[in-house]
This record gives sequence, C-alpha cells and structure tokens, in this order.
Amino acid sequence: MHHHRLFLTATASLLLPAALNAQLKDPTKEDPAKSAPAAEPAAPGLKSRQSTVYGLLVMQIGEGKLAGQASQMNCTATKGGIDPAVLKFNQDVGKDMDGALNEVKKYMEVRHNDWPKGWVIELSFEDRYQPKDGPSAAVACALMVDSLITGMPLQDKTAITGDMTASGMVQPVGGVPDKLRAAAAKHCTIACIPVKNGRSMADHMLLKGPKPVTAIQIFTAEKFDDAKKVASTPRDPGVEKAISEFAEIARVLNANPNPASAVQHPKVIERLRSVLASAPNHLSAKLLLELAEGKGSKVLSAAGSLEAINSESEALLAGLRSGKPEKLAKDKLADSLSRLNAIRPRLDKRTAPYADSLLDFGKAFRFYSGDSPDTRTEAVKALSDLQTKGKRVQAEWDKLRSDQALMETVMDQ
Repeated sequence: MHHHRLFLTATASLLLPAALNAQLKDPTKEDPAKSAPAAEPAAPGLKSRQSTVYGLLVMQIGEGKLAGQASQMNCTATKGGIDPAVLKFNQDVGKDMDGALNEVKKYMEVRHNDWPKGWVIELSFEDRYQPKDGPSAAVACALMVDSLITGMPLQDKTAITGDMTASGMVQPVGGVPDKLRAAAAKHCTIACIPVKNGRSMADHMLLKGPKPVTAIQIFTAEKFDDAKKVASTPRDPGVEKAISEFAEIARVLNANPNPASAVQHPKVIERLRSVLASAPNHLSAKLLLELAEGKGSKVLSAAGSLEAINSESEALLAGLRSGKPEKLAKDKLADSLSRLNAIRPRLDKRTAPYADSLLDFGKAFRFYSGDSPDTRTEAVKALSDLQTKGKRVQAEWDKLRSDQALMETVMDQ
C-alpha cells in the first residue's frame, strides 16, 4: 500500500511543468516528510469479542486405553488496558499446553503484523476443573484468536486437533482415533486433524473397517490456513462442496450392512473422486477410495503396530512390570491373548517378534497359573520358563527401541 502511494506521488510530480515544480519546493527548508519519524503501524484491533470451537483432547485411563474428549472451547476478549494484550487460559494447564499457546501467539503476531493492545484474551474449556495438558489444542486456540481479530466466525459442530509451530505448520498429536470417536459422540460432523496423523486413521480403519471415517468427515491440515478453510464461516467453496457430496456418500454407506463392499460400487468411486477434486485434503474420502480401489495398506504402520500391540497386551505388560504376574486376572489374560492373535497378521513384520514374545509369555503364564502339574519339580520348571519368556519380552522391546531406522519411521508417522 505504501509503495503504491510513493509511486503515484512521484508520477504526479513528473507531470508538472518544470518551472511550477521548482516553485513548489523551497530548498532552504527541510522536507518535513524526511525529518518526521515513520509512524508505527497500528496494532490489529478485535472485530469480535468471542469465538468458540470444539477442541479434541485425550487422557490415559489405564490398561493401554485412551479416552477421547471433545470439549467446546471458548475465547473471550475483555477490556484490560494492558499492552500488549494478555493471552492465557482461565484455568491451570500443564507446561506443554502453555508452551503451545505461546507458539500460537507468535504466529498470530506475525500473521497480523502485530499483536492487539488493551485486551485480556482468555481461553477456556467446557469442563474447567479437569486437568489439561499437551499441545493438542494449539490449532483450535489459533483459530479462535484469529476469529477475534478478523471477525470471521467459526463453524458449529466442527472439531479440531493439532499442535502448531510459530510458522503456522500443523504438527501431529496422539490419540487421534479416540478423539474423533469422542467428536462424533458429541454430534460433531466435521473434524480436522494434522496431515501426519492421516496414517493413524488408515491404521484404525484397517482394524475397525470404514465406520470410523464415515461417522464424521475428516480433513487434514498441513498448515494453519488448511484448518481455517475447514473451520471458518463461510467455508472455502471447495471444502463446502466436498462436505455436501460426502454427506450423501456416508449416508449410503452407513445404511449398508456391508459398507466395505458397497464402497466398491462404480458410482460411489466416482463420487469419492469428485469429493477429492474439490478438497484433496478430505481424508475420509481418500481412505475410502483407497479401500475401494484395493490400494489401501494391508498392514499397520510401524507406529500403528507398536501402538496396537501395547494397547491389546496392556494387562500382560502390567503383570510383567509389577514383577507379580500372579495378580494377572485370567479373564484379562484370555482377552489379551485373543486380541493379540487377531492383530498379529496385520503387524509390520519388524514388530512381529515383540508380539510373539508377549503371546509366548501369556501362554506360559496361563500354564503356570492354572494348567501346570502339581509336582514341585514341574512347577519350578514352569516358573523358570515364565521368567525366561518375560525376559524375552524385554529383550524384544529393547531391540525395537535400538533399531534406528524403525524408530525414525515411528517418529515420522
């Protein structure tokens, strides 16, 4: 804008006759434009005082299980006379969540060329008294702050999760399948997750079928603007068109008793391609199209394999870690062995020896605790075998942790 004004001023000067142009300048007087300090750009104002969106969180509930939570978040600005404006949560949160909010502030300051002045901007969760930590709410916080500055409202029933850097890049977070299940339970219809978490949903669909990606429309975001196109009102036209088209596809598949087969119908495939033409980051459509065309992965990712093994065998691992496997309940043992056997064919082959060691440990414990002979000699032998197999579990885990290539793959997924 300033460059355009300078250009127009210079052009107008050239159009004046030389004599008149000379009369307009007094060489004995200093040009006030040169001597006056440049005015600082005004801090961005707030065009709205409140904004809300659903943030997705997760918490550990024991035995390898995670509980997802869709919490309606609120961002409110009140007059504070503080420069620069304060940005904070109105409840105690962990250091990771505070650190993520600091990155949000940096990004917003860069995006809007400054930071608002004279306000206190508070962020809150629907449930204020439950402990909160982790970076999962960063993108949701950024969207709400941006909404206050721009005055652009956010969509109802849209759920967001993702960490974010000061450059606006969206970073992966944990527990995405559990978070999306919670979002659908809260009747959210649209969700946006980090692009690097897309593989975790592919893993989840491999284990659970198409239902998780038709219960809620899932988009991915690589950077802040990707999430904004999904969450803002009005939405990006391509995103809006994709949502409308996919809603019809989901309705048909959810009504079919065999959606994995129904998705292969030529008309469904054609509609899925149309959805992706409008919004290439529509993850639900992408995963369903891969399933329909037989291009989806037949095995879990390395990260997904490790997560599935540890989740399905948490009861076994708890007994192993405690040093008192006799406390392992027989029903939990049977359940763990059954679920481990079910996922075994779908594991990344590099993680299979770890799963096998857990299966062997479980079988040895079952023999030791209930099926072993009554003679002391054989009971001692069964206990020794159990201890040996327990050591093998630890050895296989240590081997995985020391596999640099595998760990780099896991960290990148």
